[in-house]
Amino acid sequence: MSALMLLAIGMAAAGLNSVIADVAWWFTIMTVALFALVAAATVRSFTRRRVWPTVAGAATALATITVLFAPGQSILGAFPTFDTVERFQELSAAGSNSISIQSIPANADEGILYLLCVGVAVIAVVMDGLAFALRAPAATGVPLLVLLLVPGLVRSDLDNGFFFVLTASAWIAILLLRSPPSGRRIAIGIAAVAIIAGLIVPVVLPPLESTAETGGTAAGFSTGINPIITLGDDLRRGDPSLALRYTSTDPDGLYLRLTALDDFSGRSWVSSNTDTIVGNEVSAIGAAPGLGQNVPVTTVTTDIKVANILSRWLPAPYAPVSVTGLVGAWSWEPDALAIRTDRSSARGQAYSVESLRIAPSIDQLIAAGTTVEPGFERYLALPEDLPGVVASTAIEVTAGATTNYDRALALQSYFRGSEFEYSEQAPVKDGYDGSGASVLAAFLEAKSGYCVHFSSAMASMARTLGIPARVAVGFTPGQGEEQDDGTTQYTVTTINLHAWPELYFAGIGWVRFEPTPGRGFVPEFAPLAVDDPATPGVDESVPAPPPTTAPTSTPSLPPEEDPTATDPQSVGPDAATAGPPWWILIAAAVAALLLTPGVVRAVRRARRLGQVSSGSAAAAWDELRDTADDLGLRTDSGRTPRQLSDDLAPHLSPQGIDALARLRGALEVEAFAEHDGAPDPDDVRVVIGSLRRAAGVRSRVLAVFAPRSLVARWLPEVAQP
Repeated sequence: MSALMLLAIGMAAAGLNSVIADVAWWFTIMTVALFALVAAATVRSFTRRRVWPTVAGAATALATITVLFAPGQSILGAFPTFDTVERFQELSAAGSNSISIQSIPANADEGILYLLCVGVAVIAVVMDGLAFALRAPAATGVPLLVLLLVPGLVRSDLDNGFFFVLTASAWIAILLLRSPPSGRRIAIGIAAVAIIAGLIVPVVLPPLESTAETGGTAAGFSTGINPIITLGDDLRRGDPSLALRYTSTDPDGLYLRLTALDDFSGRSWVSSNTDTIVGNEVSAIGAAPGLGQNVPVTTVTTDIKVANILSRWLPAPYAPVSVTGLVGAWSWEPDALAIRTDRSSARGQAYSVESLRIAPSIDQLIAAGTTVEPGFERYLALPEDLPGVVASTAIEVTAGATTNYDRALALQSYFRGSEFEYSEQAPVKDGYDGSGASVLAAFLEAKSGYCVHFSSAMASMARTLGIPARVAVGFTPGQGEEQDDGTTQYTVTTINLHAWPELYFAGIGWVRFEPTPGRGFVPEFAPLAVDDPATPGVDESVPAPPPTTAPTSTPSLPPEEDPTATDPQSVGPDAATAGPPWWILIAAAVAALLLTPGVVRAVRRARRLGQVSSGSAAAAWDELRDTADDLGLRTDSGRTPRQLSDDLAPHLSPQGIDALARLRGALEVEAFAEHDGAPDPDDVRVVIGSLRRAAGVRSRVLAVFAPRSLVARWLPEVAQP
């Protein structure tokens, strides 16, 4: 039973290969499951209480995870302490953050690997408790189902029917192991029909997702914690899904933002604000950061009805002033003015947004010069591994530009020029999909990509030039259609999903630019009249930081300063893709080798018990003889059943003696009239259990891991005790 559960967990976990890159992680998590189930099975052979084996499995799983991830914060490398708990909290936070910023398939870095090990450990322990402590082996399918559902929850097209069939087959084997022979054929038939139906029905039935033209209810799409991660996949959908519809007092349509990604210190652009802020009610949203009093603004009212955005970010034009009509608890964050919820969703919401359309003039943008106001330096941060070509290209493209506005226009024109082309497939085919620093060099060389590449490249280049920048994610205006009442209704689909850069100008605030060719529209800025005294209040006394250049490669530390050389808990630059330690693979191989005799013996016992259920008393007697042999008792094959019964009787309880007598009688009857003995399989189990309880601990351990009966024909007979 334990071996079958381990097999089922392995097959279900293998289905995660569509979500997680490489395969080394699988061996690590299976090591945790193996040790947990082996510990439970071992303790089960020593005790009659149902709960202790499961407790032993849980404790062993915890010790194994401690050895793998926190040996330096534990006693003897395996016994957890309070420092171990802190270490686990750090790994959990790192894993959650890594999941939010990585694209699919993700690298199983230390944080993600830790979460995988914890999840598989919980599944193994729960399955053991269900099968043995609660005696409900059928319920073991529930935790397996949880594991199988993970790829589909990440993205619907990641399900793998092959691993589903393998896992289902292992689960069926678990059921058949405890099923009476009379019902096995029916069980196999029902299971086969269920598996075939589960694979064929989804293919035969029409998809639930509808297109924007039908106006129906689509299956929806998720933006996640970091909307930019899945943006490429949503853009590559075959049929567009309806996202939302809106009407607005702005005659030209609006960009609708979900959020802004402002942190580019790591592997990808992420938002530094992902939590709701208590007290920031959306009925009154704060002022746009940096907006000067002299910048022209227009109040715009937009009525939005969301269809299928499975997001905790709310689509809204920038800069929102207030939102009414929302269901649930929503709040706004002060930096990006993004609107977010933790307990609700944008799906199905119908609300009205009052916002400001900010329209600075060219004169005002030029007058902002190169000033970076205090507090906005963090929008200049760049990752250490940013390719040097990003900064060098930015300097080359903006040569001769003297203000941040001139540099921004030069960058925008560069990307919208004839050298670049829009493509959603080229990045995937050539392996540079995503918004991370590592893909920018390949994008600038290929000069082909979609909005994620153009926006992240322009924002990164702007930062190297000393211009505060971030990446906004949301929707382009959509397709407008005039209504009978004279208003224009805009339809927004997944085709309109978009990312664009926002650059900050002193005295003006955040300004949208559009570097992606063929998408959206370029913002227009009207010049002021010559005699117009309205100019932004720019403090030119604040010096602007010089244009920064990114290093061409990450500088290496001398051996004595490299933390990974002295601290075994440090994570080196290759930790994300490194395989499990060599000793884990060796330990797993040794454990598998040690378990092989026990598994073979368990299979033989299960086969014989099946024959006993079919009426074979000889099979029952063979199993009793081998069990006695495994426990070190005399089992001379030349002794008659009555003689063997007399030898075993001193080692049996009264119930065991009675059960053995019935089995011996059945064997004697069968010798004269085939199948008339009708042995009871429960009698076999009673005798086996009685023999085990009477044997010593050493004998029981050897019987489990080194059963003598497998090689009895080559060994001398056991002496009479």
